[in-house]
Amino acid sequence: MTAKFDLNTFLDQTFFGIDTLTMLGDVEAFIEFSESNIGWQKHRELRRAEQECSNAHLDDPHLEAQYRDQMLEGVEYRFEISLRQRVRYAGLIALITTTEWALLTLKQRTTFKFPKKPDKTNEAVHALSVLNEKAGISLEQQVQLLESLSQIRNCIVHAAGLLASDKYELDLRQGLEKLSGVKVSNLNFLGDSIEIEAGFLEGVIKDVRVWLPNIEKTLLERGLLSQ
Repeated sequence: MTAKFDLNTFLDQTFFGIDTLTMLGDVEAFIEFSESNIGWQKHRELRRAEQECSNAHLDDPHLEAQYRDQMLEGVEYRFEISLRQRVRYAGLIALITTTEWALLTLKQRTTFKFPKKPDKTNEAVHALSVLNEKAGISLEQQVQLLESLSQIRNCIVHAAGLLASDKYELDLRQGLEKLSGVKVSNLNFLGDSIEIEAGFLEGVIKDVRVWLPNIEKTLLERGLLSQ
């Protein structure tokens, strides 16, 4: 039996991290729309390429087959590698930026003296580590993930996702070995680079949606955050 909806009870609830949840939803919608649009555009481009190949009428069957292969491989590379990875790169950057905004905003609202950030530590990673310790909700894995994703974001922004061009290449490689859903590949034929697999970012967003409001709620209940 479905419970009766009580509007007054619903309106009296406190929703934590609502602004951040909205922004995370925007990031997820961007990824979903872009991936879907790439698939649709790819099918349209494949039809166009097939038609162009049919109209080529080359005298040499070998050249005709080679021409067709090159056309179709070009479409496959453009949509399945180049465009999809750029969309996922953009999605990762947007996701980490949103998470950093949320954590640094929580840091500004704390009612305790915040410990000094260690050298070479990402500010948002440090903030999450301290807030997790104060809240006592065991987010150690999320702290490690945020640190790894921040390193990946930096490589994308500063080195186009190419490991050989990143000054922290060794640390980055070690971090990637521990991740499922992001890996080192030569997918774009430019050397070892970061490849983000389908569904990875959506999984991270789902996890952030859970722990971010929870950490705010717990800290408020303990009097460690201002309203």
